[in-house]
This record gives sequence, C-alpha cells and structure tokens, in this order.
Amino acid sequence: MNGKVLLLKFVLIAGVLSATGCSNAGTPGPSPTPGSVATVLPSSAAAPSNESGLTVAFVKDGNIQLWNESTGQIQTIVNTGDVIAVTMSDDGQVIAFLRRSVVQLAAGEWFEQSALWAVDRNGGNPRELVSAESLRQRLNATERDSTNVPQMEWIPGTHRLLFSGWKYIVIAEGESHAVPEGLYLVDADALTDLALISSGNNLQFVLSPDGGQVALISPNSLGFINVDGSNLRSDILTFSSLLLPGPVFPTGVWTRDSQAFVVTASFENTGTGINFTVWRVPVDGSAPETLAEILGSEPGSITFSPDGKHMAFVQSTDTQPSEIYGWLITPITPAAGPLAIPTKIEFEGFANLHWSPTGEAFTENLRRLCPDATSDSNVCDVRIYFDGTLAALQWIDGNRILFLTRNPSVLFLGKMDFTGNMDGTTIPIIAWPLEDRVSSKSFTMAKVSQ
Repeated sequence: MNGKVLLLKFVLIAGVLSATGCSNAGTPGPSPTPGSVATVLPSSAAAPSNESGLTVAFVKDGNIQLWNESTGQIQTIVNTGDVIAVTMSDDGQVIAFLRRSVVQLAAGEWFEQSALWAVDRNGGNPRELVSAESLRQRLNATERDSTNVPQMEWIPGTHRLLFSGWKYIVIAEGESHAVPEGLYLVDADALTDLALISSGNNLQFVLSPDGGQVALISPNSLGFINVDGSNLRSDILTFSSLLLPGPVFPTGVWTRDSQAFVVTASFENTGTGINFTVWRVPVDGSAPETLAEILGSEPGSITFSPDGKHMAFVQSTDTQPSEIYGWLITPITPAAGPLAIPTKIEFEGFANLHWSPTGEAFTENLRRLCPDATSDSNVCDVRIYFDGTLAALQWIDGNRILFLTRNPSVLFLGKMDFTGNMDGTTIPIIAWPLEDRVSSKSFTMAKVSQ
C-alpha cells in the first residue's frame, strides 16, 4: 500500500464532541442555583494515608469516590453532588475536579457554569483553583453562554495542571458545538494561575512526554510553547482550514523523546471525504517531513502504533463511498520513531483500531488483531468479555486496563494478558444506573506508593 487510498464519504459533525457526555438541550441538569455550591465533606471523608497500589477516583451522583486495589474498599471524599469530571496527579496525591452549577435567568432560560477545584487524596484541603466567574471572564462569556473546561492534563511529576475552556448555549446545541479556547496553567499547591494562550484562540493541546512543552493544535496551524509560557513558536506548520460549519482539528502525538510531533494536516475537502498529509514536525525548527498522504479520509480516524511504524485509518468500499468497508493498517514510510501514544482512549468518533503500550493492535471492542493484521477483520482472539459497548479505557501497564462500558455503565479493572495466556480477568469497581450517561471524564487513576 502506498498510503494513498480512497476512503468513505463522511458527513462531518460540526464542532467538537462534549467532553462530559451528552448535553440535554432544553432540559436543565441539576436544580437551578444562584452559583457554586459550598463544599461539604462527610465527617468520615479522610481516606487512610498509608494506602498504596492502584487508586481509582470516579464520579457518581455528583460526588467523588475513591477505590483502592489493595483493600477493595470505596470511600467518598467529596460529596458536593455537583462534580462532573475528575483527574488525578501522577503521584496520586491530588485530585482536580470540575463542579457544575446552573443559573436560572428566566422561565425556561438558564446557563451552566463550571469551576475548577482540587482536593488531597485523603479528602482534605479542598480548594477552588479557578472560580466559575473567573472562567466566564477569561472566555468573554455573555449572559446566555454556558462555560466548561473540555481538557485538563497534569504536568508529570508536579501538581500543576494545564486546561482549556469553551462556551456554548445549553438550550440549543449544548457542548456538541463548543470549540476549545485558550491554554492556562494552574498550580494546585501554590494556587497560582497563568494564561499561556489567551481565549479567542481556538486550539487543542498535547503535553510532551517529558512535561516540558505543549503542542498547540488549531484548525489551520501547529505550534509549540514551553509549559512555563516561554518560547512560543506559532505557526511552525500552517495549512488551510476547511470551510465547514464547525472546525476540523488535526490529530497528533508526540515522539517519545519529545523532539517532534506527528500530526495530520493540510486538509482538503473533496466532497467524498478529507484529503490530508501526515507530517513529522521537529520542535527545533527543522523542516517538517512528510510521512504519508491519505485521500478521502477523516483525521479523527487516525491512530498510530507505539513504535511509529504503522498507522490505522477508516476505509470505504470502492463502489459505495458512503459505506464503510473497514479500518486499514498500513506501514509509515519512513517510520516516525517511537511515539507516546495516548494511554486513555475514548471510543466516540471514527477511530476503531488502537494499540496497547506494548504494540498489540486491538479493536474498539477489545478484540486483539493478529500480529501482521492489515485490517480490523484480522481478529485473532477476544481478550475480555463484557456486556454493552466500550465507552473508554485507560492503560495501567502493558496488559492491565481500566475500562468503562455503556448500557450498562460499569467501570472494570481488567487484565488483557497479550503474552499468549487467554486470561480475561475482570473486576467490577462501580456501576451506574441505566439512565446515567457516564463519560470518560468520570474516572481517573494513579499508582500510589508510600
């Protein structure tokens, strides 16, 4: 395969999918309140400080609960009833979370707003990092705009958190049409807050593996900035944006040595899909290198193997562009080099094939592909069985994962064991009612050592 293929015709969804699940336009979520609800912690909130091993935090009924693998016990550490998303620092000591409040404007008219908080792992020292009003101000939100944080990422080895914001009309399209803006850095210990990129700049961000730099991905350019806000390098790679109702963002991953970024760019809408180029862009200012060209595809379907030698993408039939034939795996020539592929994967969108950290390809239903697979039909075996559909997973190591199912929504600890032993062990951690739509933002984990 030469990397040039004809893929299916897509009807693109305008905007970006909600990071916290479906927004029910026209129906309020929580009961309207005049603003943020005061934090209330249960008297027994403090978790033992000597717990070690895998620790999982998750949101249920708007509260943060903590599960520890060594004890198998669940404790509630925040019980405000308004938490919608959670993320844990890599040392497991600090948990950042979003609290949503609803403000009633008039009969049948309201807006949502989120505030960014943090709490220690034992439930102590709850503190507001970014207030709802502060987020609204930096996003220049109008009275009718709702506001939220679509992306949060801890800088490795620190308690500093990168985040972006977005605004939307909740009684219209909701977050399905929201576009991320700006890039901010907050310190959960020092309680300092720094704007790296101001609002009004539409971008998604990817932190480098060494925690030193951030890739800034916009609909028409790729740039870099140091995590302290210095050395902004705008428009390292530029390309035309697509004239569509909502922006189409490139997809990209860092090389494992943090020296380059591999990205899909140079979009062209052909009417039967999007043509684009896969680039390897060095951070030192060297010329970008073309790795592959894809015709009639969708950038969100692209995934990469951890060794940087293969990529996967969706394919259409030759005679019916509107019908999916399958997902293909093709070599990248020249190879991109070892890549820092995502360890947390959301199964909403076009990406159907993925790789484990140790290099085994699998489908969105956790079916392992054969070693020399060229498409999603080359399934060798099934590693884990579950009811419903897969919503998200997070790799713990080479063969252990946390995964969230939907219909029903259950969070499992699972063992894939790609070494050859057919071990599909699963441990259910928590289940949600059938009517709850649970998103990937509802759980996080860390390995804790004492």
